[in-house]
Amino acid sequence: MGTKQMKIYIRSHDSIYYFFCIFSGLYRCRLGDVVEVAGFHRGTPKLNFICRRKLILTINIDKNTEKDLQLVVEKGSQVLTSKGGAELVDFTSHAEVENHQGHYIIYWEIKGEAEDGILSECCSEMDSSFADHGYVVSRKTSSIGPLELCVVKIGTFKKILDYFIGNGSALSQFKTPRCTSNQEILKILNGSTTKRFLSTAYGY
Repeated sequence: MGTKQMKIYIRSHDSIYYFFCIFSGLYRCRLGDVVEVAGFHRGTPKLNFICRRKLILTINIDKNTEKDLQLVVEKGSQVLTSKGGAELVDFTSHAEVENHQGHYIIYWEIKGEAEDGILSECCSEMDSSFADHGYVVSRKTSSIGPLELCVVKIGTFKKILDYFIGNGSALSQFKTPRCTSNQEILKILNGSTTKRFLSTAYGY
């Protein structure tokens, strides 16, 4: 008795969720990852990793996914490149909730030098670019504090990679976490921070 094969039709530049694994590549992405079909090779789709589907930055009534975060960081990095002449190397974030007024922290590793005024503008640009209604309302009512941008030393994300590999992660499967609450990772990030900026996007 034959088995039926399911056909799935996808096109270049489609973003998809996949739910299966094969040995020769897709196993590198997790269940629930969002990938883009970049093209085809002999009928097999070539995939680019886009983001984790379920990752959420949240403090109050705000809910931001990794894709939301990536869009925000892209806005800030455009200012960094066009006005500061520097380049974003890597980034991650943290929802700081230990003080009475929680806020988002975004960590940047950059290549090149940018003036403090430009970095401050990048910070405010990112803060104002979060479109989630809950975040906007929380910022306007001061339920969430100003976004904080931390610039870290070159090589900081290499230290994070070394930490994960030292704890059993495979190099081939490693992707920088775009949001973290891991205390060891936060120690690396905060210990490597050279500059801090607070957003003035909402007037304070």
